[in-house]
Formats: sequence, C-alpha cells, structure tokens
Amino acid sequence: MSEHHDLSGEKKLQLLVLCDRKGHQIGTATRQDCHQGDGKTHLAFMAYVLDRDGKLILGKRGKSKTLWPLFWDASVVSHVLPGETPQISAKRRVKEELAIDVDFTLFGSFFYQVRQNGHSENEFCYLLKGQSETLPQKNPVEISQIKKVSLKDFSKFYNSEKKNFTPWFIIANGRFPLEGLLWQKNIKP
Repeated sequence: MSEHHDLSGEKKLQLLVLCDRKGHQIGTATRQDCHQGDGKTHLAFMAYVLDRDGKLILGKRGKSKTLWPLFWDASVVSHVLPGETPQISAKRRVKEELAIDVDFTLFGSFFYQVRQNGHSENEFCYLLKGQSETLPQKNPVEISQIKKVSLKDFSKFYNSEKKNFTPWFIIANGRFPLEGLLWQKNIKP
C-alpha cells in the first residue's frame, strides 16, 4: 500500500496498531481511520529529550497538523507502528523530526481520548525519556519551533503557557510529574 502524505507530513494510509485501553494489541487500522470522529484506540508515544545541558527540548507542533497545530508538546510525539516497540518508534521519529540519535527508556503509560474539529486522539500512550549530546535540528513540517527549558524554568513556562500545550501533555504531566521523572541524575540508560 502506498502511503499518501499531505502537507502536514501525516501519512493518512499508514497502518497504526489498534489496542484496548490497557495497550493490548488487537489489530491495525489506517491513521485516517484512527483519528476520524471518535477515533479507534491505537498505540502512541510521547518522548522527552534532555539536551547536553540538561534542558528539556519542547516542540511546538507544525502549523499544518490536523490536531492541535502550533501547540507546545513533548520533544517528539507519534505512533508505535506494527512490529515496533515504543523505544524503536521514538528512536525512529526523533531522527526524522529533530535529526538526533537518542536511546530511550520507558517510564509510564496511560489511555486518553480528546476531540477537536471532528477528529480525535484516542490513544494508549507510552512515555519515554532520553538524552542527546547533539544539537537538534527541527523538521519544519513536523515542528514549527523548539524551546529548551531548564528544570528551574519548567514550572514557570508550563504554568504560563498551559493553555498552549496539547491536552495529552497536560494529562501526562498531571499523572507523571515531569520535574521529578525527567531531571533525575541517571537519565541515561
């Protein structure tokens, strides 16, 4: 099956992994089917990358994204594809979106569903963290802006910009307080 790309970089016919609300895999469906209306529950991930100075790399979603364009998000957010682990998916996407190589460790997961403009995110989402010594270079189709935030400045920036963060980032930060989880001494695997 050929993959149709649109201006957002989204591959509408790409197969995603369907799952139940606990992340148990139950099949596949196209990206388009997974996000229309109420959507179909599928596997996704949020990956947080700290730079060599220990600052969190936040990405502002591209302006052509179907859902929540120009909202702040984790370093890289995408889907787990058939045959991939969340770590492999995150490693693949961080190269495509930020042109860096990162090894990730898993630190949590949750189910959520949010709707916007006749579409839905209906995902079992894995949370991963990693660190990179390389300077990130954003893929402008995927990420419109990068912001690096230190532990000291994270709360202030997050609280002042909360209305401009994706719903899944807000949910993740509520369930897994990032300040304690991301800025630990031994983040490297």
